[in-house]
Amino acid sequence: MKPTITICLAILLAACNTQKKQETDNNSDSLKNIPQAVGNDRDEHGCLTSAGYTWSEVQKDCIRLFEKGIRVDAADGSERSAFIVFSPDSTLAELFFSDEQPKEILERRTLPTGKYAWNIEDDDTKNVRFIDGVWTISQRNKLIYTQSKDELGPMQTFTYEGLLPAGKLPILGYPLLDGRQSAPV
Repeated sequence: MKPTITICLAILLAACNTQKKQETDNNSDSLKNIPQAVGNDRDEHGCLTSAGYTWSEVQKDCIRLFEKGIRVDAADGSERSAFIVFSPDSTLAELFFSDEQPKEILERRTLPTGKYAWNIEDDDTKNVRFIDGVWTISQRNKLIYTQSKDELGPMQTFTYEGLLPAGKLPILGYPLLDGRQSAPV
């Protein structure tokens, strides 16, 4: 009787082991069909693209354009837009376009008026300028992108009456709004 029970147990265990192996094989096949987890999609610079990060050459970092960039919209009213991202010292400007154009990096130049323009020493490049309180991108003197005045937000003014906190420093005066100079305290 004992050999019969032992043989039955051995057959039963072997059958269970085979079934387990088939289940494992089926599970590994189904795991291949599961899409990659969200947040596991880094680009070649390590930027998490699913969270909106992209590599900025002028910032030397992964950035979100809507946080670090200045949005400018197409001047012709189309749905195109671009973002301007400046280097920390503002000597370079990187342009990111919504219509699959390659990114461009422009260098800052001082204009005869003392203002700045970002471009490359080539007539065909884009020019970034701050004109009348808005950022613009032009090419061959034609405006192609401009910052919406709506994005600038409402103008805020603050008034202050009384002694300024630093006003107690000796030999320090402040120009007042009405054109007078405050006397040192």
